[in-house]
Amino acid sequence: MKVLISISVFSFLMQICPPVMANVFNTVVSVQCNECVSSDDYRVAAISALRDREQKVVNVVNFNEFDVRKFDVKKLQVEVCSDYSKSATKGFCRMEDGSIVKPLKLTNIAREQFILFAEELYQIDFFQPINISVDYQVAGSAWELIGSGYLPNKVSDTWRQQSEYSDLVNRYKHGMQVSYQTGIFVTNLSPKIVYRFSDESQFNSEVDMIDMDEQLHYKFIALQDEHNNFLDIAEDPIFTLGDKFQFESQQSEDYMVMKKVVEAYGFMTESKATLSGIAVTIVACTSSDNPCQYSAF
Repeated sequence: MKVLISISVFSFLMQICPPVMANVFNTVVSVQCNECVSSDDYRVAAISALRDREQKVVNVVNFNEFDVRKFDVKKLQVEVCSDYSKSATKGFCRMEDGSIVKPLKLTNIAREQFILFAEELYQIDFFQPINISVDYQVAGSAWELIGSGYLPNKVSDTWRQQSEYSDLVNRYKHGMQVSYQTGIFVTNLSPKIVYRFSDESQFNSEVDMIDMDEQLHYKFIALQDEHNNFLDIAEDPIFTLGDKFQFESQQSEDYMVMKKVVEAYGFMTESKATLSGIAVTIVACTSSDNPCQYSAF
């Protein structure tokens, strides 16, 4: 019985993500970036696809534009400190990008394969965006999900009860089958999933994986709100010295949530009044600043 179960599990994994299993040590990866427009956008996407000190060839695919660009990337993050006697968690150090990115020529055959792959996905409406309204009783703002260990899961679990969820599961499985048939694997292949909150903020996310129970798991990517604030939580750390935000006032709920999270990451907020509200800048903590907790989530 155990042998049969193991064979069944292996068969299921081969159906939904065979390239992952076959290319664990592959030196070539492909990533989706449907928002990429400029050359710099593609370059950033290529760097973001790798871990620090990793070197690989990266294909960046914009399915909306049927465009793919190839790079040889060596990712390197360099820590630069203004005071080497103090910890980076106290805000005296920052990471600078020292990556080397070299554009490579993509063969016509490879480009045609990506185009055919994109056409197959569009035929099944794979990239049709998903918009999810979040009940304010679950979370009233996208900012509440930052630094929360349970809210992102709660938001996702609540949506699993809706009929649109099963439609997305089927669409995602179909997309993985197309990936298997074409022999092209894109690590973050996913339609755009947008969680919308009652305060007009939103969280953009993507499907991270599908498990053995055919349940989708998500990766939250970026926050946007009504004040035109944008926070890329895929970055590490998500806050850096000098980051700027705008809010209605120091009493607004979204600002207070943001301030609490910033302090938990070992920084402080500095606010200045503007005609439309307050301008907030991330600044370093000092030893006399009680709010500094020096402990990231």
